[in-house]
Amino acid sequence: MKLKSLVLAAALLPAFGSAFADDFNIDLKGGPTLWSAALGATHTEGNFSDTFTFTNFDTVGTVWGSLINNGSTVSDVSFTSVTLNGVAVSAVDLGPLSIAAIFGQEVSGSMTLVVNGIVTGSVASYGGEVSVATPVPEPATYGMMIGGMGVLAFLARRRKQQ
Repeated sequence: MKLKSLVLAAALLPAFGSAFADDFNIDLKGGPTLWSAALGATHTEGNFSDTFTFTNFDTVGTVWGSLINNGSTVSDVSFTSVTLNGVAVSAVDLGPLSIAAIFGQEVSGSMTLVVNGIVTGSVASYGGEVSVATPVPEPATYGMMIGGMGVLAFLARRRKQQ
């Protein structure tokens, strides 16, 4: 009985459109202050939901990135929603051109990017890059630290001489 239900569901799927969900694990490369990775996917006609989980990053940083479709007059990807760690990312659909951009979103630890969209035409793809910059102390911070160590060394020497 269950087999008949599965066969019927599979037969009806093309009539209602298809939906694809892909999961990707991507290693961020670089470090210690700048990490980046390229990403993308190709889908056939219908709805899709892609989840990109970025590994090899477990600190605090600021994310910058963008996605763009490889649209044409025959096939197109339209982003319906894009989120990074559950926070909405700016996405715009301009007909044959769809763009999503991450403008300096703060993250702490692991990152998950979810891209939802629709493919019109037989096959279409999108691609992009994500970069994470981690905080770097400014030169003045190092200067103050070295100056403070110098003052401590001076006081320790003075105390030793007394």
